[in-house]
Amino acid sequence: MDWQGKRAIVLGAETGAGRAVAQALAEAGARLAIVAGSSTAEAAFAVQRLARRLSRPQREPVLAQAIDAANDMAVRVMVRQTAKALGGLDALFFCADLGPATPDALALACRYGSREMKRAGGGAIVAIAGVDISPLVDECLASGVRLMAVTGAGDPAALAAEALRLADTGEAGAVVRPRED
Repeated sequence: MDWQGKRAIVLGAETGAGRAVAQALAEAGARLAIVAGSSTAEAAFAVQRLARRLSRPQREPVLAQAIDAANDMAVRVMVRQTAKALGGLDALFFCADLGPATPDALALACRYGSREMKRAGGGAIVAIAGVDISPLVDECLASGVRLMAVTGAGDPAALAAEALRLADTGEAGAVVRPRED
């Protein structure tokens, strides 16, 4: 996928993998929103700093915010408002680590992300978390959205590269581990 002008959300941008995915997308020219999966002050400041670092003159600024990614209304509103601000949504990268709440947060991201991507004709959701995606794949496919996962605790840059590759060419339901060199 040529990321130039594509619209993407990185949920969990305060994590190592989330920062790496956001960096890779920004370098590839994506229109980007980065979202902390936790509404703590520390997470909010982290994504604000990252957004300032990734924003470039003469380009649309990187949007940044912090939400409770396990809260239904917070995720619904964030995805809808972000899609409106970006002019649609092509991809969502889920990198949040919320402990036991992570599977529920991924389900919310899939539900609302799929709705917005369906309006744009489809897209991709890539989870970079140790979460079973199989219960969510069919729901996403019904909206024309592919759901895939990258697993492993490797180098964040390798996880990010694999996540972008999957969003571009991956098959729905694919779960991959980056190669270790």
